[in-house]
Amino acid sequence: MNDKAALIQAFSAIPFSDPQQPSMSLSCEISATGLVCFLGQQFSVINAYMQMLAGANEPYKGSIYFADSLLNARDKNNCPAIAYLYHNSALLSYLNGIDNVKVPALYHQLASTTEIDKEVNALIDEFEYGANHLILPAFMSTLQRRHLLIVRSIMLKPKILFIENPFSGLDRDQVRVFGQYLSGLVKNKNITVIAGNANLDFVRSYADQIIYITTANVHVFNHWETFSDYLNG
Repeated sequence: MNDKAALIQAFSAIPFSDPQQPSMSLSCEISATGLVCFLGQQFSVINAYMQMLAGANEPYKGSIYFADSLLNARDKNNCPAIAYLYHNSALLSYLNGIDNVKVPALYHQLASTTEIDKEVNALIDEFEYGANHLILPAFMSTLQRRHLLIVRSIMLKPKILFIENPFSGLDRDQVRVFGQYLSGLVKNKNITVIAGNANLDFVRSYADQIIYITTANVHVFNHWETFSDYLNG
């Protein structure tokens, strides 16, 4: 993919122990500060491989390393280095947008309240789309809720952000601007972003690496052109 050091390494890793589930192994290296996209026909299978890479579920076979340490053996102090947003991750329904974003930073006492307030406002302002962040989540658009979930995650300064189905429920214009925002996290925050079930236009424009899961194999492509050639071959 590039000459950067590998952040995550997978060695013949399989997420499922159920013989009725796919048993294709994944071997890959994911570099720091890159954008990786998972593609395939079965969302649940893609999510299982992503959760395995993130250490949410241990591999049934094979191994995953994060920053040269066995991922399923890492201690709790390393957990904030990996942020994971499930397709059903939600904001706290009783807090407005601003207060939702503050929660993890306040809980972990990362800084003074004044400093946290300042950082929250700065992070939110990096993606401007005319939203009122003082309302409750029930009154927010899908785009706003998803944006604030990401901001809440990166308040903990992760090295890597996994996000399932990032473009689900967004219209064409929202997909475009949200895709630009995700790409900006890589460039401006030095975060590795791993997106599942990504939009093809987004993949073509921004992906550094593509992991394509079929019913028979897991393919890893380091360029859009090689992936496109595979599909058209």
